[in-house]
Amino acid sequence: MRFLRLGPAGMRGEIGTGLTPLLAIDFASAMGSYLDGGRIAIASDTRFSSPMLRHAVISALLSCGTEVLDAGIAPAPLLHFITPYLKADGAMLLGAGHHPAGWNAIVPLSSNGAYLNSVQLQELFDIYHGRRYKTAAWNEMGKVSEMPPSIFEDYLDALCSKLNVEAISSRHFKVIADFCNGPGSALSESFAARLGLELIPINNIFSGIIPHDPEPRPRSSVQAQSIMKPLNADIAFVFNSDMSRTAIVTNSGETLSEEYTFPLVADHFLSSSPHGTGVVTNWCTTKTLDDIVSKHHGKLYKTKVGQAFIIDRMLEKSAKLAGDGSGSVALGDFTKGFDSFMVMGLALEAMAVRKCSSAGLAAELPRYHIVKKKINCPSAHAYGLLRNMKTQLKDAAVSDEDGFRFDWQDGWVHLRASATEPVVRMIAEWRTKDEAEDRALEIQGILERLVSS
Repeated sequence: MRFLRLGPAGMRGEIGTGLTPLLAIDFASAMGSYLDGGRIAIASDTRFSSPMLRHAVISALLSCGTEVLDAGIAPAPLLHFITPYLKADGAMLLGAGHHPAGWNAIVPLSSNGAYLNSVQLQELFDIYHGRRYKTAAWNEMGKVSEMPPSIFEDYLDALCSKLNVEAISSRHFKVIADFCNGPGSALSESFAARLGLELIPINNIFSGIIPHDPEPRPRSSVQAQSIMKPLNADIAFVFNSDMSRTAIVTNSGETLSEEYTFPLVADHFLSSSPHGTGVVTNWCTTKTLDDIVSKHHGKLYKTKVGQAFIIDRMLEKSAKLAGDGSGSVALGDFTKGFDSFMVMGLALEAMAVRKCSSAGLAAELPRYHIVKKKINCPSAHAYGLLRNMKTQLKDAAVSDEDGFRFDWQDGWVHLRASATEPVVRMIAEWRTKDEAEDRALEIQGILERLVSS
């Protein structure tokens, strides 16, 4: 297991064994040097290690002559909004999102609030690895500036301008929201008041304790599900710790797979969008999304796994909607990052405008069954073995933009060498559970024979 990772989402790792204060100082110094000082906004989550990283990052940025715009404890969507809104040159998000409690991350953003593109990221990494950082003179040190007091309300003003607030408010929805003890609850009361919600927050304490698996999935939704019926709630939302991913529990008590969050939102959004509206996702997202985009005559673009790749492709194609199977969604004409507050708003808007329950929205989605497996394989041989699969699966359409994806009329398989483990990651999806499991076992058998030979 690698305890420190550098990639499209910046630096992330296990505190102590991977991500240390010294590495945080180096990474922030590289960011300050890359932006030649400038103005950099920062925000952090509630994890126990976040104050340590915050102090390290601020110290390093000040030494580069940077003006630091400190948002304190704030969710990721707010930082995506703040960066262009306050005309910052970049930003750094301190928070590990869906990673376990012992992990944390430092995520650099560009001046438009998006993840750095591949060219920008390479320049930043070159400075980091070269360890030649900008150092300001004693009388030219940077300073820490506080955010305008209205910044939370400014963000909510901008968000609500994208929603049919009147329709949502008229329904007086009862909503359960599981904030995973993250910073999202800082905006919860104001958000609920604007949309006329009876909001029932759970796990909304800034304690640093991660109350369950922070990745929104059916197994993470059990606490919210357990109180749906007693409270007669209309819908529940379960978030990761930085408010970039969402899972939904319907009023019938169904814990929807995180794979269905994006299709559910897309179904509503595209229903009132012109034909040809662009939608971006990755090669591993459920075929349900393909069906939804096709139903509304949209145009679907696919790219590599990772939030940075999806947002970069969204900008490249001027797409109106982007997201993936992790429960992440972004609006192209709003912030340039994944936003769970927007997911909440659009899901509630769909229920209000269509006069439909959350269970009714879920029932309208085409359903498939996904199987995910890992096959042990030495990293040095993984790519060659995957190329050999093309000769084994000749009847499939093939894409090789991100590993290899094989498509048949009634299902697909995606194979990708892991960047962090000596394994090949496999995802198979078919209409029924038996078909998905049978095809996954068949392809796993082929791969294992290739590995052993």
